Amino acid sequence: MKLNLHLTRIFFTVVRENSFSKAARVLFVSQPAVSKAVRELESQLGLDLLERTAGGQTKNGKLRLTDSGRALYARAREIFALEQLAVNDLEEHLSASKGRLTIGASTTVASYWLPPLLARYKEGHEDVALRVVVGNTESICHDLKEYRIDLAVIEGTTEDPLILSKDVLTEKLNLIAPACFQLSTNQHDAMAQLNSAVWLVRERGSGTRTVTESLLQANHIVPSGTIEFGSNEGIARAVSHGLGVAMLPNVVTQELAELGRIKTLAPPFLPEFQRKLKLLTRVNSTLSPVAEAFARQIITSPPDIQSVS
Repeated sequence: MKLNLHLTRIFFTVVRENSFSKAARVLFVSQPAVSKAVRELESQLGLDLLERTAGGQTKNGKLRLTDSGRALYARAREIFALEQLAVNDLEEHLSASKGRLTIGASTTVASYWLPPLLARYKEGHEDVALRVVVGNTESICHDLKEYRIDLAVIEGTTEDPLILSKDVLTEKLNLIAPACFQLSTNQHDAMAQLNSAVWLVRERGSGTRTVTESLLQANHIVPSGTIEFGSNEGIARAVSHGLGVAMLPNVVTQELAELGRIKTLAPPFLPEFQRKLKLLTRVNSTLSPVAEAFARQIITSPPDIQSVS
């Protein structure tokens, strides 16, 4: 059995884009040509890669891989990732001072922690073309596995077996409330207040949301109601307008607290909240020289808290 890499690339693009029409646009060919290529690949392999109806169409108009299709897609992703790494190495002449670096970052990291890191990195890597992809933890992990980014820095957690995770920074989290909020000094009454309050939280898939839920559960706080927001800054400002309480990184809340627009709660019966910021790379994948240089910098010389305040 021989594998036609041209047809495999078309199949890989169809699955990655989850659409024949989107794959056609990416590959600059017609949709019928894409469909024909996938069928030809199946014919050459003697295997069905996509589940289809008796009429030959994909079920419900959606892509669904067979076991063979899933196996081929996983291997194709590795093949084309190695191809891109080889191209990058050739372009960089194996130099850590030239090339391209695409960094994935969750929203808090991109807004506060990443800028000083990039500024310092640029001092010794002026010829490196930098690109930052921002999203919540879930989307960044997906992009990393799909080789759309070289590495990532997130504030969430991942249990994905295809991703290596290394703690690089510890970030303080604050329990915040409107400036007028008065938390009882009695532990029982204070816990009742926190349980009855409306909690402002990030969307599902966000690292901040995951960490907040874990810490609340560990401290027996069960919010009676929640409101979802798409950004930490939106939550902080909503708290300042009296919409509810929240748990957010200190770098997000510090300025509003200093201005007296929100209040930081630190009851003695609750621990100091914190979380780890993590550097993510792919398992069994070699970093390019420029990515390796950035990873080494963040591990050996992380930014201090003053540089992000």
